[in-house]
Amino acid sequence: MCWSVSPTPTHWKSWSDCCPGMLNWSGLQKKWRSTVKGKWVVLTACTLDRLAVGVTHERVGLQPEWYTGAFGCYLHHFSLALQHELRYAPEKVGQVLTALNKLVLLDVTLALDAYSYAGQCAIVNARDDVQHLYDEQTRHIQQLAFYDSLTGLPNRNLLGEQVEQLLAIARREGRTLSLIYMDIINLKEINDTLGHEVGDALLKAVSLRLLQTIREMDLLGLPEQASGGTLARITGDEFALACFVPDGDAVLSLVSRINKAFAEPFRVDGAEVTVRKRYGVVLAPHDGDSYEILLRHADIALHQAKARTDQVCFYDALLGLKIRERAYLARRLEAALVQGKGLELRFQPQVCLATGRLCGAEVLLRWFDAELGWVSPNQFIPLAEERGLIDMITRKVLKMAGHQRRVWQEQGLLVPGRIQIKLAVNVSARDLDDSRFANDLLLLLAEEGVSPSDFELELTETGLMRDPEDAINMLHHLKEKGFALAIDDFGTGHSSLNYLKDIDADLLKIDMSFVRNLDRDAANRAIVQTIIATAHIFGMKTLAEGIENEAIADELKRMGCDYGQGYCFARPLTATEFEQRWLCSQAADVMA
Repeated sequence: MCWSVSPTPTHWKSWSDCCPGMLNWSGLQKKWRSTVKGKWVVLTACTLDRLAVGVTHERVGLQPEWYTGAFGCYLHHFSLALQHELRYAPEKVGQVLTALNKLVLLDVTLALDAYSYAGQCAIVNARDDVQHLYDEQTRHIQQLAFYDSLTGLPNRNLLGEQVEQLLAIARREGRTLSLIYMDIINLKEINDTLGHEVGDALLKAVSLRLLQTIREMDLLGLPEQASGGTLARITGDEFALACFVPDGDAVLSLVSRINKAFAEPFRVDGAEVTVRKRYGVVLAPHDGDSYEILLRHADIALHQAKARTDQVCFYDALLGLKIRERAYLARRLEAALVQGKGLELRFQPQVCLATGRLCGAEVLLRWFDAELGWVSPNQFIPLAEERGLIDMITRKVLKMAGHQRRVWQEQGLLVPGRIQIKLAVNVSARDLDDSRFANDLLLLLAEEGVSPSDFELELTETGLMRDPEDAINMLHHLKEKGFALAIDDFGTGHSSLNYLKDIDADLLKIDMSFVRNLDRDAANRAIVQTIIATAHIFGMKTLAEGIENEAIADELKRMGCDYGQGYCFARPLTATEFEQRWLCSQAADVMA
């Protein structure tokens, strides 16, 4: 055997340094101590070599079977050579082979034992590496699950656990827990004007200032107003603070301190930013006895603060009931729109004031719910705007109106070029935000076999001013496709003459608030006269809404108003009523 292939003891340290982790030398020492029952064994250079060989072979993947095969082959050839050398002393052959077998057995045992021990160390090391990776991943997952990645504050999940713990303390000790929702009103504006990087930097600065303010309150001897609390970031622009308070006045004091701390603008990336805030507040156990209930009620209170433009709003049960009723109403409305059940159209005639003849009709939607009965448009139209259902309503109304118009045309009650009226359909400003809107309308009318020129789209002046440039571009596109355009409720908004010129509308509808007392209010007369003159300057017709008697109709006619609509002529009618009272008589007059 060529033992010199293994490193000698003088090279053991350098070899171990070159192969870190291959051999736990102290571990081998301990193992060999145990095999001799505590007696120290002086390992020879050869023994150390064999241990090193075993470790090395384990690392390079040489299997233990190699040892037995190699040594067996060696002994076979060595015994033949030995017999030849000792052919004159055959009695010594057995003695030498017996000694050699013992030495080989020791050599193999050492190598295999080191091999096995190194493998066990590798398994232990690998297991330790896996455990370390698992621990790191667990900490990372916990960080993502319970902390906000931007600000480092607890997130909604961790806030929930902490609030439940605080609620248990409140129940046990009879204390009051407040959950304060804070919303940054102008974060979207900041993101849009200065960029999201500035917005993110601002959120970090806001969280730091909130933490500093709360800590200072404790240092100032006000632990009763913010004790046992936790601050969290809930969503993009919303933070929540849970803390024990003696009463609602303490909450107002806390909010006042936060507002005072936020009075100084933030300097973010060279920009000076002032943060505007709103607060929704709940008090437990009065407003709820679980985190989910408190969170929902705090969100309701914050929503109400937005609606009222209040800075601070406390939750109350009546408010929560109204919110739940609106949510239920929204679900019922969405189901009605999807299923097409309970939705009906009404048609209110529009009359030429000069001739008294029918010139059009405004299409109005009515909704009958099997559980709620008739629901007023004043309830469900604003709700649809708020919940993003108004686009479904616009498309549904236009499709139903297109179908009804085709029925009347097939009956001969509307004949292009002879018996012609326009059906006016209301359009929301939100509809104009949808790039697919125009194509959807054209497709709906094509499916019903009617033309865009048979319809007039009405958009309120206030809706136009929400985003006038984009609205004007969409209206131009709709007009190019053949739709007539009307500006509804004119005089109640703040549109400029420049926008009025750019819209290129066909009709201005004068709001009923200026029309109803026209014969008694000189200021209203002046406003109406100005609107009529302005419309004529821009080549538009005018229609007065809310005409309730003939005297007002006659006065509007003298002032030059072109068309009228109101109870003086007819209330909104069902399709059958409108057909019988107006279309049939008009068709008869034309035929005569």
